[in-house]
Amino acid sequence: MALNIFQTNNNSNGFAKKSKKMARMGAIGAFFITMAYACFTCMFTTNTTNLIMAFSLPLACIVFYGITYTNINSKTIYEILLYFLMFSACFTIFIGYKINFEGNYSVLMMVILNLTLFIIPTNKKLAIYFGVVFTFLLVALLLSEQNYSFIWLIICLFLFSFVLSFIITMQRRNLIRTIDSNASILKSIANTTNDAFLLVDYFSKEIKDANERTSKVFNLSNAKDVIKTNYQTLFANNDYIQQNRTEIKQQITDYGYFNDEVQFKTIDGEIFWGYLSLSPFNAAKNNYYLLQIRNIDAKKKYDEKIAYNSEKYRFILDNLDEFIYLANYSKGSIPDFEYVSPFIEEIFGIKPHQNVSQEIQEKVAQLYHPEDVPKIKKEKDQFFSDKKAAVFNYRVKPLGKDKYIWIQEKVFPRLDENGNIIEILGILRKKED
Repeated sequence: MALNIFQTNNNSNGFAKKSKKMARMGAIGAFFITMAYACFTCMFTTNTTNLIMAFSLPLACIVFYGITYTNINSKTIYEILLYFLMFSACFTIFIGYKINFEGNYSVLMMVILNLTLFIIPTNKKLAIYFGVVFTFLLVALLLSEQNYSFIWLIICLFLFSFVLSFIITMQRRNLIRTIDSNASILKSIANTTNDAFLLVDYFSKEIKDANERTSKVFNLSNAKDVIKTNYQTLFANNDYIQQNRTEIKQQITDYGYFNDEVQFKTIDGEIFWGYLSLSPFNAAKNNYYLLQIRNIDAKKKYDEKIAYNSEKYRFILDNLDEFIYLANYSKGSIPDFEYVSPFIEEIFGIKPHQNVSQEIQEKVAQLYHPEDVPKIKKEKDQFFSDKKAAVFNYRVKPLGKDKYIWIQEKVFPRLDENGNIIEILGILRKKED
């Protein structure tokens, strides 16, 4: 059974727009009540006309049940139901009038009339029903041979039942409005996002509902086209869930949900990248998955382009006859080297990956010419104070070498919004002696 949680194109308008299934159930219940009433009526009268009217009520229920299977809309069906209830009540009162509201029959009549008050769905219909039936009941009682005490008792009972049912109907209406309001908010949220939302049955894997955005994400003419289909058919790889079951279970256990960047396919078979968020939950004694899918195809292509460009630029930097580094200082005074070019080996005699080690950095500090160390320290302190680009000239002796070489180092700081150095780009090149 498909659900209607995300769709907004179903303009449900109060009780009259509910499914015909409810009307059918009401017709079945009314049939048994009217049949019991007709049988009890046989105990109070043998008049053919009275019995025909009594037994016409269950027959009318059968006719009404058949109407629910026609193309008549739900609102009209409930209008017919109102007329049926009014005529049934009037028939019941008329039979009572014909037998002068005999004591036991009056009890049966009031049970029927009062029960009917509680099944009418809206205040407006309840007021119409009460106005017609009350008028007919009052006239019938006044024309009967019953005393005024009996008449007042019947009228008061009917009025009391009407007031009580009116209050209950108002509370029911307010509850329905609250539920409809909450449902409307949920639908608005689900349908104003750029993501596809799908409600999936936990066991059958069948899609029960989908928001309107699903049609754009999967290039559908209508989001309802995916309802009652297996959600795994949306993946470019239909076995994706099965192949990643262990990882999915682990993430759900750890975080309560699973997310990943996955390839999906449209109805035309076009492959696109999507960000998947999958969350299990239970509601109304059923277990479901909520799938949120965002099309990130453009982002993935952009990321691939950036990755390609990064590799291209890295290739250029790696082949320059200069030692280039990028050091991050956002976590403190100790640099975190994000990039080190291979030319570091020509200057310091170490591999790029070795420079990450704190021990190696301490060794590099010992490679500076002793005469240049005070000068370098002073110039670098000044650089961190001024926070402006600077140039240093000094001598170093590469590891494994016997001679010092002259180095020119240019440094360029990058500052945050508070003026603190967060990154330094350094370019070192050999100088002629």
